[in-house]
Amino acid sequence: MSLSSALRVALDALLVNKGRSLLTSLGIVIGIAAVIAMVAAGTGTREKLDERLNSVGKTLILIRATTRSSVGLMTTAQPFSVQDVQALREDSRLRRMLVGISESQFELVTATTPTSHCHTTATGGTPEIKEIRAWRLASGHFYTDADVRKAAAVCVLGDTVRKKLFPTTNPVGQNIRVHGITLQVIGVLAPKGRAPTGADQDDQIFLPITTLQEKIAHQRNVSVVVTAARDPAYLKPAEERIREILRQTRRIRTGMEDNFEVTSVQEMAQLAVYVTTALNVLTVVIASISLVVGGIGIMNIMLVSVTERTREIGIRMAVGARPKDIRNQFLIEAVVLALLGGLVGVLVGLGIALLLGFLLNWPVYVSPAAVALAFGVSAAVGIFFGYYPAAKASRLDPIEALRYE
Repeated sequence: MSLSSALRVALDALLVNKGRSLLTSLGIVIGIAAVIAMVAAGTGTREKLDERLNSVGKTLILIRATTRSSVGLMTTAQPFSVQDVQALREDSRLRRMLVGISESQFELVTATTPTSHCHTTATGGTPEIKEIRAWRLASGHFYTDADVRKAAAVCVLGDTVRKKLFPTTNPVGQNIRVHGITLQVIGVLAPKGRAPTGADQDDQIFLPITTLQEKIAHQRNVSVVVTAARDPAYLKPAEERIREILRQTRRIRTGMEDNFEVTSVQEMAQLAVYVTTALNVLTVVIASISLVVGGIGIMNIMLVSVTERTREIGIRMAVGARPKDIRNQFLIEAVVLALLGGLVGVLVGLGIALLLGFLLNWPVYVSPAAVALAFGVSAAVGIFFGYYPAAKASRLDPIEALRYE
């Protein structure tokens, strides 16, 4: 019997009991659907995370004057001094590895114009922060070292703040008031979107750190230093060198805990990837159980089918069918049943993934390799669990099979 004839006979046999065939392949459907949906959602999540990391800066390093307790709570430590930052700037090894170093300070403020206002974050820093964070300007220019030295009353607006304060006009050259201080807008940043933490990176204004310290915050403490490695390969060496320098300048003796924290955005990415991978592994384990249950269902239904078609088997053998022909016929039926379950599972998984993407506003991506693997696993389940019933059918005695009622 040709393969096309065997497939036609297999489909006819399965369609005789449509409900039974559907219920039999339900375990395959659930297992494949779960894997497809989770892989699609997980891949989309990684792409979204990668996009947001690119917007923040994949090589960004944050140096914070905080300590972490044994239970993970963050507590404020001694702020960074001018000498701490200067030592980092002057180190020859760090200059080869880093884009630049910027002192930063944050203050929650209310920015107003004569016609509107908004609550936002004022970020004071040195001009290097533009290169470190890879900010692009939509209009105007960024503040300079001269602006920092004289604590100039100038600022650069994020796109969200620009939309709130100047929805229809060009803000460059206009004035805003922050905590009673008048600042001239000298530039507007191009939009960046949300950070991996979900914070809106465009909902802030940038101004010289001395302006923020002297005219708004009224204190000169620096609790954050921002920098970025020139290349991802420099991230770890740069972090280690930063720790060495700060332990020296802050006089931390051997054996004592750091009173600062050096972290990179890559560490957040690695944690997210670890969580996603763990979820995918858990899904595969659950799906495997479902596939085994589905495979056992296929074995049971094929054994029932062999019993129901014993007389048919005897007739086929009587007219010349060989045992391997009988075995192959039932094996093909088991594989077709598993593949149909796999096909329905892929469609259901795609539907679930698209629904999740729509509800969560999250991208989903289904790899052709994942679909091919799903069909491969379905076929393997059909072969593995269908072989025993097929072999049993091929070993029937033709005379006894013809007598079977």
